[in-house]
Amino acid sequence: MYLKNYNLDELKSWCVEQGVEQYRAAQILNAVYTNNLGDFTQIETLPKAFREKLIKTFEMFSIKISKVRKSVDGSVKFLFELHDGKHIEAVYMPWYDDDFDTMERITLCISSMAGCPVECAFCATGTLGLLRNLDSAEIIDQILLVQKELGCEITNIVFMGMGEPLLNYKNVVKSLEIMTAEWGLNLSRRKITLSTVGITNRIKQLHKEIRPVKLALSLHATTDETRGKIIPLAKNLKLSELLSAVEEYYRETKMPVTYEYIPFLGFNDTPADARRLAKILKRVPSRVNIIPFNDISFAMPSGFGKELKPTPKNLILEFGDIIRQNGGRVTIRDTFGQDIEAACGQLALS
Repeated sequence: MYLKNYNLDELKSWCVEQGVEQYRAAQILNAVYTNNLGDFTQIETLPKAFREKLIKTFEMFSIKISKVRKSVDGSVKFLFELHDGKHIEAVYMPWYDDDFDTMERITLCISSMAGCPVECAFCATGTLGLLRNLDSAEIIDQILLVQKELGCEITNIVFMGMGEPLLNYKNVVKSLEIMTAEWGLNLSRRKITLSTVGITNRIKQLHKEIRPVKLALSLHATTDETRGKIIPLAKNLKLSELLSAVEEYYRETKMPVTYEYIPFLGFNDTPADARRLAKILKRVPSRVNIIPFNDISFAMPSGFGKELKPTPKNLILEFGDIIRQNGGRVTIRDTFGQDIEAACGQLALS
């Protein structure tokens, strides 16, 4: 069993079953999440006999680091091995000020699945298909192992790695509880972003289940027809219903919304696309992150994915200008880790 599949109440119940005081649960979780101890024998606040019981009952880590690749831009890609031999990836990204003197934040892009069933045409992970969902321990351990390996404190989490988080709903919600709870990692919910292609019913459910986090919608098109060509799942997700669910999420949480948009040459980068996108952005306080299309030819995409071409930088800038002129807020994103296949859309166990 993996300890990080338990929340505080569940661990209290387990302690009682073992004939141990409930308060021991908080001591255990403090050692694991606050002090990031990697061995039950190091929890000296616990009686020796109880530590031995923990060792016999629980595994401290549910995954292990298999490979580390470092980029010239400072980002680091981690390949993790799961207990059944499957693999996932996560990416460490340091953000500096304009003078590159001060590190402003450290973001970790984490996975929620091994592989992904959505099969977006622009994403290498989709070529793997769905291998399986991750449990909450496997999600949380990505954070703890990166912190331990690099000797750093992760300040921001983005669910933008392998998998569609809202199709692994139960385990992702539990991992969010652990991330934001005082007894857990105690991260600010405003420093956690969950990215989704838009599972409408789960978006409506999400704000009722947990302390709300930031929502990022992987949009990439402004019409149902265009979106369905690059996101097969979107053929069953009407954009009008999806945007209404996003608006409801904002109304209930007051958390700003981000839209993600990869422009492809001659496909979704026209002035008309930009104007429609600006109209979407004005429905609730939000902004769009324009993300350059990163090469995924190494993953040998099939079908429509082979036809997609990146929009040149000068045309991306013009596209962004049209959005701004029509009242939308735009950020044109830098790309991290292209040289190690760690950039957006490139995670495919390379």
